[in-house]
Amino acid sequence: MADLDEILDSHRVLICAGSGGVGKTTTAASVAVRAALRGLRTVVMTIDPAKRLANSLGIRELGGEPVPVDHPDLAASSLSAMMLDQKGAWDQLVERHAPSPEARERILKNRFYENLSQTFAGSQEYMAIEQLCDLYESERYDLIVIDTPPTRHALDFLEAPQRLADFLDRGVIKWFVKPYVAAGWSTMRILNRTAGMLFRRLEEATGVTALVEISEFFTSMSTLFDGFEERVHRVYELLRSSDTAFLLVATPEEQVLQEARFFRAKVEELGMSLQAVVFNRVHHNRPGRSQSDIVCPELEAQLIAAGVDPAGATRLTANFRRYEHLGRGDSNRIAAFRAGLGDEICVVEVPNFAGDVHSVEGLRLMHRYLFDHTGE
Repeated sequence: MADLDEILDSHRVLICAGSGGVGKTTTAASVAVRAALRGLRTVVMTIDPAKRLANSLGIRELGGEPVPVDHPDLAASSLSAMMLDQKGAWDQLVERHAPSPEARERILKNRFYENLSQTFAGSQEYMAIEQLCDLYESERYDLIVIDTPPTRHALDFLEAPQRLADFLDRGVIKWFVKPYVAAGWSTMRILNRTAGMLFRRLEEATGVTALVEISEFFTSMSTLFDGFEERVHRVYELLRSSDTAFLLVATPEEQVLQEARFFRAKVEELGMSLQAVVFNRVHHNRPGRSQSDIVCPELEAQLIAAGVDPAGATRLTANFRRYEHLGRGDSNRIAAFRAGLGDEICVVEVPNFAGDVHSVEGLRLMHRYLFDHTGE
């Protein structure tokens, strides 16, 4: 079984995935700091518009271009960070594939395009993968760390390319480039009931009711759609590549672990490589203690003897008992989850810290649990 340092050294892409609220961003940032400290040219990209990544790295603002992380412990330009600029990434795609400057301007001002690029389901995740491919092909970095979107099952990122490809199926696009599209909704509905249903779905998804604008967008972007299938194939090849590893972040809560099992099965089904699991915010109880020890009937008396008032001693004892109970539950659920993992998957546990991590120093405190395995 490889440890996390070996995984960083042997891959160019590390995708941190998991349910929302489990600490993916913090874990991704900590891993990126570790890679940079080991001399790897590293960039970490978050898909989450919240400022958690920027705050943890001491950066005021993040945007669609990598920003160097300035810290005394990091070599110049060894670590950069960025946040997905969804609209900006779509605009760059238009820049690359629009057939002419005039067409580019029409597309950028098109209302259907504005809705597709900002609100269409799967658009954010697809553009994240487009940017991942751009970073990978630029060869500017030894390691690219991706903090995936905070979705319930953490699967939109993996399925976004195919979902968007299905929507932009060549058979669908042909309807939009026919001249009679401009005739309007009622005419189109009479001509083809299927196309009428499609337009209703598009109107619900985008809020755009002008069919002329939809038709113009598809016609102007025909060169993009011509190469779309090839790009989707390229994306999936990268996600399945030996250069790419997935790191699953989970907390030891049953609902989170159920989603983690589902995610792991999906990754395997898609032929992708899960290399590591991080159990975050783990409560550790005292090893080898029996149920009677956990109750600790003498603890309250010891606290009182030490000068704690009786009411306070009672509260402290009850709190200690609750924590031990949490620790036993976490330990049992983690053991059950680990039993379903192969021996080749790296598994580490990070304890429940007293507060949130808001600095590079805090991210480095996680390293003894993520990498050194001396924190247990």
